[in-house]
Amino acid sequence: MIFLNIGNLKITPKFIALCFFLSVVVTLAGCLGNLQTTTSQTQTATDEATTSGAETETPTALAELQISTPKTNYAVNEAIPLELNIQNGKFDLLVPFFSVATRGAFTQITVTDANGQTVKPKHLITQENPQKYVPNEGKTVRCIQGFELKASENQELKLKDIQKYYQLQQGTYTLTLSIELEVYKESITEEHPEIRELKQDMARIQKDPNLQGAAKQDALSYYQEQIKFIQERHKDAVKDIYLPVKSLRGKASLVSNSITVTVEPETKSPTGQIPNETPSGINKSDSPPPNGSLSIKDLVARRAADWVAPKYKTKVDAKYPKRAKEAKKEGKVTLQVTINENGIPQDIVALTKLGFGLEEAAIEALEKSTFHPAMKEGKPISTQVKIPFSFAITNAN
Repeated sequence: MIFLNIGNLKITPKFIALCFFLSVVVTLAGCLGNLQTTTSQTQTATDEATTSGAETETPTALAELQISTPKTNYAVNEAIPLELNIQNGKFDLLVPFFSVATRGAFTQITVTDANGQTVKPKHLITQENPQKYVPNEGKTVRCIQGFELKASENQELKLKDIQKYYQLQQGTYTLTLSIELEVYKESITEEHPEIRELKQDMARIQKDPNLQGAAKQDALSYYQEQIKFIQERHKDAVKDIYLPVKSLRGKASLVSNSITVTVEPETKSPTGQIPNETPSGINKSDSPPPNGSLSIKDLVARRAADWVAPKYKTKVDAKYPKRAKEAKKEGKVTLQVTINENGIPQDIVALTKLGFGLEEAAIEALEKSTFHPAMKEGKPISTQVKIPFSFAITNAN
């Protein structure tokens, strides 16, 4: 055996091999430690990126609000309509229906006068946000009615008269609109009642101990075919979507541009004098009487000359859905529709949710109807109106 003496230390070949082994172990341990540290750092970066991404899923600029009004100067007590354009961003958004409904979108209007003082409303603008338990995968889920804002699409809403909620006297006012927009992660489409009943029957069959083997399979296959048939029959029907309350992702505060409107005093003629010009659309028989006073008939005639509501040209009655009659479902459907300058109904929205196909039947009838358009100062204009459809079993054919 060969010994190497270095001072008092004696090193043998076995000792050298042991040292080499230990150095390899230490090196590997260091590499593993570095790998673990790198992996941990990478995971931390990933987590930070994920967290950052989650924080930016509902940024404050998901959509843009733009409000406008047809003109900037109005007389006292004159209707001041507001128009709202919601320009969605690059993402499809699941939002509550009430947030983008006509009144719901206008609930947070701020009106300030020329001195910067906030004007208090005489009536609050409100919109109901009812909750509903919707069946989903064998259980009921608490939801609110939802709406899908498609990416890069516009939603246009109109408030007929801000004066109904704010009494604006003579002066200049600044109007701004904000929406606290809730965004949800998922939605549920309510199943057709017949499909829901068939699925309940299928669940009972699956648990029935008296049915086994081929008999049970034949029964389930039959129900599945019925479900496919109903789905195909109603594939084009407008389906309501619902948002599970627990799936709330976050909120985005949207603020619109500011607009200025001026309310001017009404122009009055000197006492006893008659204006030189007769308003357009009033015939000689409607002219003011010689003494300068205006009768009720004269006032009504002048008002009618300014604006005439749309009227039916060809009216199509709604067909009572068979399943609604079988379920003895009655009620009144209210539709909101824009009648354009040519008398064509557009942008039809159901404001009620009776179900059983009643809204669909009313919309189908309205789409087939035509109108004489609204008139203002003798010219056809586009206007938004509400049209009711009543369904009663005794009157159904």
